Amino acid sequence: MKEEIVHVTREKDPGFDFARPTRKTVLLCTNGFQNADIHDATAMKEYFERNFAKDFPMCTIEPVQLFHPAEPKTHRAHLYERILDAKIREYIAKGYDIVLMGYSFSAALSCKLQNRYKDHIHKLILVAPIYDTIVNHMIEGYIRYVLKFRRLSKKYGAAVARAMGRNTTKGMIGLLLSILRSILFCRGYYKKVTCDTIIIRGDEDELCTPHSLHKVRYKMKNRNILYSYKKMNHGILKTVRDNGAVFEDVLSYAFGTSRLIPTSESLLAPKAVERKVKLDSDGNPIPTFAEIFDQLDPEAEDSYAEDQKAL
Repeated sequence: MKEEIVHVTREKDPGFDFARPTRKTVLLCTNGFQNADIHDATAMKEYFERNFAKDFPMCTIEPVQLFHPAEPKTHRAHLYERILDAKIREYIAKGYDIVLMGYSFSAALSCKLQNRYKDHIHKLILVAPIYDTIVNHMIEGYIRYVLKFRRLSKKYGAAVARAMGRNTTKGMIGLLLSILRSILFCRGYYKKVTCDTIIIRGDEDELCTPHSLHKVRYKMKNRNILYSYKKMNHGILKTVRDNGAVFEDVLSYAFGTSRLIPTSESLLAPKAVERKVKLDSDGNPIPTFAEIFDQLDPEAEDSYAEDQKAL
């Protein structure tokens, strides 16, 4: 049976750098919501090692596990940030240039860390970024998931855990709540990204909705382009067979690799996002709440750095 060729709509900007790195470069990949310990970026890492690693010895992929689904003590939003921060500092100390990829809920967290380490992270990839928690029915969907999970756990016990690749069924509610907290606390950093960014989304994504995508791009003030994939949903990093075109686009931007998987392509110029500015009676722009907050606490990131040193 002939495999269906994926259609990709790619925005093009000649200013984006797709060149092969001349220095040691790592692609740090954060995970989204997952109910087993297999990292979302594992399949992409294996694809790179199988097809490109030999010819790109200066490049490596590091999946960053923000939490372990079966360990409730790891389900804390502040721990996600601490883990990613530590991994970035580890590779800075090793002398690597860093490409950061955030997936799903952790896209917002990746924006926050890019801003913190803007001198070391010069490329950002946001895969299926989430901004909304209500409009996209995310909270409603999580509640339904938890209720169904609890009913099945009560009825089938350990069999449910084994089917999910876990050792226990405990901790699901806390995990979902911590993910929501991470989104809400970090999404203000979309507007603080300083490097060129590629946004990746499937056109059937039920969580990174058109509204959520618009909010992300509206907030971002940096240069960004969108890649959209036909007939792909939020699980856009699962397998080479279903998502190989996505893997290759990520690797092409991160390391300058070639594309081996045929796709049909539509090319577009980057879409300009219309920004509505409210004016006061004197004709001056009215600042948003986030801008006022930044003015009240402009040293927030410096305070964080000092706290890290004290740990």
